[in-house]
Amino acid sequence: MFKIRVRGIYATALTKLALDWGFKVVQATPKVAARLGIEPDYSPPDLTVKDHQSRSGVVLLGDCPAVEEFLRRLRDYAEPVVFTSPVGRHEVFVGRAVGGNAVEGPGGLLFDVPSRYVVEQVAVSVYTVLKPPLGSARGFAAPEIVVEGKYLELNTTGRVTYSRHISPEERLRLRILAETKLRNYASLGLRFKSSARYAGEEDLAREAEELYREMLRLSQGGPPGAVLRRGKCLAVALFDKYAKERLDAARSAAAPTARGHHALRTQGLGRCLDLLDYAGVDVYDKAVEFLAEGAVEILHIKPWGDVVKMRGEVMRKTPQMLVVRRVLKPGGVLDGLGVKIEKGFYALTCIPRRGHYVVHSYYDAGGGHVGTYLNINTEPEWGRRVVYIDLLVDRVYNGEEKVLDLEEFSRYADAFPERLRDPLALAPGEKIYCTPEGVTSTPPQSASS
Repeated sequence: MFKIRVRGIYATALTKLALDWGFKVVQATPKVAARLGIEPDYSPPDLTVKDHQSRSGVVLLGDCPAVEEFLRRLRDYAEPVVFTSPVGRHEVFVGRAVGGNAVEGPGGLLFDVPSRYVVEQVAVSVYTVLKPPLGSARGFAAPEIVVEGKYLELNTTGRVTYSRHISPEERLRLRILAETKLRNYASLGLRFKSSARYAGEEDLAREAEELYREMLRLSQGGPPGAVLRRGKCLAVALFDKYAKERLDAARSAAAPTARGHHALRTQGLGRCLDLLDYAGVDVYDKAVEFLAEGAVEILHIKPWGDVVKMRGEVMRKTPQMLVVRRVLKPGGVLDGLGVKIEKGFYALTCIPRRGHYVVHSYYDAGGGHVGTYLNINTEPEWGRRVVYIDLLVDRVYNGEEKVLDLEEFSRYADAFPERLRDPLALAPGEKIYCTPEGVTSTPPQSASS
């Protein structure tokens, strides 16, 4: 039985599902424990699930079998977009410097090395993965050794650090321990993980000794590309409207849950949403319309979790369409169109209430149309934060039409649920443009007219 710790805005739903799937829930928050009748258990988890930075998904980190089992169940139930890193966090490997402060690791993967380290050309050394790669994003590795246990991490930084979840009072106890019983390890480099606050002195001392012996073994190195120690598996699961509705259903089995609960949590609603849950009031449609006023932030979420933020002003709103005006900074180039951004350029972005697209039409200072970029994505969620997950494939037109990134989508197609694996079929079949009045199939007056 795998042990799981769940935190964040999806905690009640995911904890309920984890229990149904046979996981042992540990270190549950008091509120979730009361809702689900969970007995206190402070043992360290095999898997931790917490909010993604976008609040439209979760990050999973833990022992690989536990991560894989939870993701298998989650895929079947909620159909999220899932990306898993090919290497683990704190994976220790023998790397070869390849120039540009980069190092080649297992399977030919390239990692960036933080600028605080000087990497000698073609040097072979032991590295630890600090940030695993996801999707097209390259990971980071450092010429250090980090060995991670249930309660502690030993490293070669020469510092004692603490998880941010450890309170000042608990840190005092652990600091005294680091300066006495664990003094030899602390001089090397020691980090107390969040579970250390529940561990006894003997358990911490025993684990420190085991990790130290492991570190000595790793320091002997090996051939280039060799993996000396497996790390913790890392994955990102992103939730679109459909997935959030499924999680609403799971939560409703444990606590009163208003329709659109998790979508509204993504918008940052707090105590007022608790009131709506308690009252059983269905106000989701009106709430997101109300929130989509004035200044809004558009969160364009890449399927591996990177977030591109765009800000603008709502200039028109109908029950079916938002029109957002965004001022563009001069000097760059419009993606896919190859047009240089000049002073006074702006974008009109049309965001449908229903539909798997967002359309950006670009205009010059005189209002002339310079091109349109149709982004294919999951159905947008309205609010003061407009949220969607990019499906990678796009269409652009400023005279001729081009389809972009089909090859990239094919490379990552397995990360998407079946319902999202044909992006072009989800998008409008005709050319559409965003104007101050909304979406139209009539091309706006071009800049050269």
